[in-house]
Amino acid sequence: MNHAFTPASGRPRLRLSVLAVLAALAGTACDETDPVAINAPSDPPTVDAIADTGVAVDSLAPAFATVSYSGLPYGPTGLWASSSDVKWGPAPFTGSQAPVEAGGIITQINTARQMKHRVVLAMTGGPSTNYTTDGKFDMAKWKKKMNSFNTSTIKNAVAAGVADGTVIGNSMIDEPETVRWGGNVSKAVIDEMATYAKSIFPTMPMGINIGPPGYRWRASERFRKLDFVRYQYNWWITEGNVGAWREAALDQATLDGVMPAFSLNILDGGIKDKNGSWDCTGTGGKGTYFPNCRMTADQVRDWGRALATAGCFLFMWRYDGTFMSKSSNQEAFKDVASAVATRSPKSCKRP
Repeated sequence: MNHAFTPASGRPRLRLSVLAVLAALAGTACDETDPVAINAPSDPPTVDAIADTGVAVDSLAPAFATVSYSGLPYGPTGLWASSSDVKWGPAPFTGSQAPVEAGGIITQINTARQMKHRVVLAMTGGPSTNYTTDGKFDMAKWKKKMNSFNTSTIKNAVAAGVADGTVIGNSMIDEPETVRWGGNVSKAVIDEMATYAKSIFPTMPMGINIGPPGYRWRASERFRKLDFVRYQYNWWITEGNVGAWREAALDQATLDGVMPAFSLNILDGGIKDKNGSWDCTGTGGKGTYFPNCRMTADQVRDWGRALATAGCFLFMWRYDGTFMSKSSNQEAFKDVASAVATRSPKSCKRP
């Protein structure tokens, strides 16, 4: 079989052209002491100014090139090996979530652009403990991490990525409905986060990820500023009735005024094995913890197609070399990719 996947290790690393970047990065400048201010256009930064931001000049990628995208973004989270390389492919995947740091974000955006790959940035990713104090969400810690991206150079690169479609949006928090955030996160708190992040990146859609029952979280509250919500499907939430779950999530998205996006939990979202042996016979294999099992290729295909065009992108949790290597799974990935390929791209901005 001719696999559509190609190991990324053989692709040459992308190098920079500092002068080209400086010529391309025209846009807004920021007052580094005031991350909330939205500033007027200014001249592009000098090499010395870039160095002063703490972003290594050697990490900057080539100048922005003309790029166009078709279809809806589709792919696994965890695909990126570094800011300049992916673990596999990326074909047939056309989108993924990209954990980013200030020192590598420009390289990562430009790497994605050169691969014609779209990304949801995770500027405040990592363990929840990075953003909690005494077990509760700490807005000050979250804002401090966001402030690390508040430089003219980064703001210009992000704005250019949003404008040409390379940057889908930013994921601000993962599963705020869970106990690991301490119970003090509400939809109003998330709106405050979105407002703060947009004061730095005014054109970039801001979103969150939630788990299978998460669409019911604080259902009587409403988002007022948040742009998109990524809803994740697991078998157990409706015992395989993905259509009913999708419609319930879409109804809640309408009430909240957000753009929906979707995800499959391919590693823990198959039919559970509670028989004691936990061998996950007849499934896609053992999940990451008892009693979870992986999805089968048919489930990836069928559930993926059911969700593929309902939102502004479709992701999967998460990249796993063994799972991705199976030929049956690869065929399923390609079938889902075909389902999204002919659809017009959708903005993840709040409708």
